[in-house]
Amino acid sequence: MRESKIKYSDDDLKKAIDLIKKRGYITKLDFKKMDDTVWADGFYKAMDSKIQEDDSYNPYLYIELFDFKGGDIDAIIFDMDKVKTRDDALKTLAKTLHETIIR
Repeated sequence: MRESKIKYSDDDLKKAIDLIKKRGYITKLDFKKMDDTVWADGFYKAMDSKIQEDDSYNPYLYIELFDFKGGDIDAIIFDMDKVKTRDDALKTLAKTLHETIIR
């Protein structure tokens, strides 16, 4: 599996966790490689593992992929304590990336 061969730097993991703590989510604007859904899923898992090492911080971390008008598929990794619902995550991602939601 390609995901198992991907290495994530401690600096990227720290930056991502800091952003999650600060605003509740990260997107491809923070990490361009999140354009690759396999990379994004592995990064989410690596973040979750890293967070488990810290007993003082216990977010409900989640990754979601959304389709937008024009066929774009984008990922958001978010803390469900800050971005409460899947719909909130969709709206946050659409606003952040200037995408149009398909209903």
